[in-house]
Amino acid sequence: MLAIWALEASASFVAQPPAGAGSRSASLRGAVMSADVTRRELMQQGATAGAAAAVAASVLPQAASAFGEAKPITWQPVELPIATDAPILFDIDFDPANPQNGWIVGNKGTFLLTKDGGKSWQAKSFANLDPDEEINYRFTKMSFLDGEGWIVGKPAILLHTKDSGSSWERVPLSPKLPGDPFGIVALGPGKAELSTSAGAIYTTENAGRNWKAQACRAILEDSRTPPPLALGETPPPLLLRN
Repeated sequence: MLAIWALEASASFVAQPPAGAGSRSASLRGAVMSADVTRRELMQQGATAGAAAAVAASVLPQAASAFGEAKPITWQPVELPIATDAPILFDIDFDPANPQNGWIVGNKGTFLLTKDGGKSWQAKSFANLDPDEEINYRFTKMSFLDGEGWIVGKPAILLHTKDSGSSWERVPLSPKLPGDPFGIVALGPGKAELSTSAGAIYTTENAGRNWKAQACRAILEDSRTPPPLALGETPPPLLLRN
């Protein structure tokens, strides 16, 4: 069983004025009322009381806000149901539309789901992947937005959900894709941006059925010709140079 650490709000605190501020102010009032206090003594006591009053003024707003019981942030361990040896976790994400729903991905087909904001997790699998095949995958990046999510991994794989992870479909990837899927960002309904390890960037607006090349910085050893486009019917890629 593996554990991660989660942020949690805990103990409240109350700011207190500095010790001695009241007594110093009282001694100043006594000095003013006393006829035998010299001018120098009065000035010295006044300076001391003034400094104390300034410090007190700086903490009074904190003391006032403390009545709202401000809570500092602490960390709490969370157990994860991972049974594989030497697990490596690569990414974690929560759905902005429903922050209680979150996912963790990692090596050896690790795919975890929470429905209570990360307090507890359960291991999940993909129905469209064979269990013997799934353990060979390293899911490295994912992105969720308003109930729609994407996952990429190695060997090259791209998964997509439209129902907050209840079901997933595997999006076909062309063998001509320059590099391996490296990053994925959900941009809206049916929209996403995919980047590869070779520097290619593609976007889709129809849930991955077609992709448009945005930029490509693939390095070819024996040719200056840009690599062929890998996904969909797209215009030639833009080459970026330093």
